[in-house]
Amino acid sequence: MREMPESEVYEGSLPFWPYKDSLASVVKLINKNAPQKGALLDMMCGTGYLLGEIAKKRPDLRLIGVDIDDRYVSFSRKTYPGVNIEKGDVLKWHPQSAFDVVICTGSLHHVPYDRQEKAVANISSLVKPDGFVIVSDSYVDDYSNEFERKNAAAKLGYEYLKETIQNKAPNPVVEWTIDIMWNDVLMKEFKTSLRKRLLIFEKYFAVVDTMKTWPAIESDYGDYISILRPR
Repeated sequence: MREMPESEVYEGSLPFWPYKDSLASVVKLINKNAPQKGALLDMMCGTGYLLGEIAKKRPDLRLIGVDIDDRYVSFSRKTYPGVNIEKGDVLKWHPQSAFDVVICTGSLHHVPYDRQEKAVANISSLVKPDGFVIVSDSYVDDYSNEFERKNAAAKLGYEYLKETIQNKAPNPVVEWTIDIMWNDVLMKEFKTSLRKRLLIFEKYFAVVDTMKTWPAIESDYGDYISILRPR
């Protein structure tokens, strides 16, 4: 597996990836819909970038981030001192009280396929009955066998790489974007299709609303945001 990059490279990649549109949309959704002085959890928060952006718009919110990578936890604590960052596993981390809003962005594909449902189930347990969850991720075309999965991963990876280059990304970002495709095709990471992910969401949430943020063309692959409300 190509290792995840150092925190600075990862965070520096965000302005060049198509995924930047999903992150901006999540910030808008939180700004509009999170309750005043509510508690928000970013599960698998990575470098803490999104929490930093949310804090700019909604300083009233109590923000908590959880990630399993020591490098990202350390970077987040130094870079976003106003946010409470904890080390934890999406499969089993659980707080003393539930949150008004739970987000998980660009992360579930790091969880092996046979554990993704467990991750979603745990996320669903972290939100208050009247709260909501936002999950955004990159998805490949639907597939029914390993040959189709590899081709779907290669297709998404190529389109991601092409747009990243068009956005004039520096070479370290281009290199990491190539590594993402390598990981996806060889199943070192675990991107799935939107269709398969929605089947899991519908088991644990009463309302599932999904919007596409990239690409603008009609396609099954791409970046999607799902707004989920508890049963």
